[in-house]
Amino acid sequence: MLRVAPARRWVVLALACALGAAGSAAWAQPLPLRRPPDPQGLEGPRRAPLTLTPTLTVEWEFNDNVVLNNDDKREDFITRFTPGISLEWESPIYRLAAAYSFSAELHAKETHLSRAFDAHRFALDTLYRIDPQLTLTLTDTFAFDTDTNLIAPEGVATGRDQAYGNTLAAGATWTMTPLTKLHGTSSWSIQRFDREDLFDSDVYRAELILERTLTTRLTGSVGYEFGYFDIQREENVTTHTPRIGVTYRFTETLTGTLRAGPAIQIEEDNDTRVTPAVTANLLQRRAWGAIGVDYNRSIGVAGGLGGPTDNQSVGVLVQLTTLTKGLTVELAPRYFTTETPDDRIDVRSFTLPLTAIYRVNAWLAVVGAYNFLHQRSDSRVTVVGAALANDVDQNRISVGVQVGYPIRFD
Repeated sequence: MLRVAPARRWVVLALACALGAAGSAAWAQPLPLRRPPDPQGLEGPRRAPLTLTPTLTVEWEFNDNVVLNNDDKREDFITRFTPGISLEWESPIYRLAAAYSFSAELHAKETHLSRAFDAHRFALDTLYRIDPQLTLTLTDTFAFDTDTNLIAPEGVATGRDQAYGNTLAAGATWTMTPLTKLHGTSSWSIQRFDREDLFDSDVYRAELILERTLTTRLTGSVGYEFGYFDIQREENVTTHTPRIGVTYRFTETLTGTLRAGPAIQIEEDNDTRVTPAVTANLLQRRAWGAIGVDYNRSIGVAGGLGGPTDNQSVGVLVQLTTLTKGLTVELAPRYFTTETPDDRIDVRSFTLPLTAIYRVNAWLAVVGAYNFLHQRSDSRVTVVGAALANDVDQNRISVGVQVGYPIRFD
């Protein structure tokens, strides 16, 4: 299984990604895809525009529920080898960051689960400033895993199964005036499962947001999102979501955002329903690190259970960077609900990941993690009388060493 900067800049970027994603799969991953973060600047300055970093992570893990099913609970000790490579290429007008890794696992008890290529991760983040007024972005996130809760933001566990998810997104920001910006994004998210009884899905989204700076502290926005859901063995669904929003800077270190509106869901047979869509977050930088809290409600999917569903999540992210030199600690508990109005799908889950990264020097880091997953399902989606989503209680404790030296090219 694969696990996938001055200090202030790294902290803000990490928290913004976690809060804006509204439940990213990263909460469930014991080890990071890319190199461990360096908020204290131990790697030194980036002296070259192009940096290539090969890595090797060796990890030892105890997992008390490797098949993600309380009715068939099996514990195991796992040794994991994760080679990876990352690329950073940056200038004042463009940025390209990419990372790929795969894992090979050795199981001490369930030896038939030992494989070399059952987990892959890829991430791409690009930016190009055509001129001071227009900026283009392209991102891609791919995850292939046998832990079904790790391949999608919804985090629904449907047992151990080969599955993958990918989200490709393109965006543009046009600075119309010094106070007004227009943001446009489009994305395509897929989920595929090896088990034929699970539901594959394709979700297409497009959104426009007009943002206006009203005061030195207050920014307002209006936006509209279109969604199209193509879910296997389900009727196709479209969604229309107008939103209004505000971002308020309470202090130099504390910023909050709220965007809300009605989500209108229209099925192929013209059945229509309306449900709230809300995104809210609060982020504060502190002398010891950073803390953030977020809430999200939107129409989405339920992993392999299908959909469309009303998905809600609330989470907290705390990062400590000043405990001692080289040490970064992150805690990111999150609560999810995924349900349909008729209760055909009804899943609730809580995750508690705790990660500690100690960077010894520029090429060596020690990583320890604890991950807890608690899932309960009252769903009525079944196959041959058996539920597709099981009750799951899983504890994972891991420790690893990552070696990776940045190679810089002038």
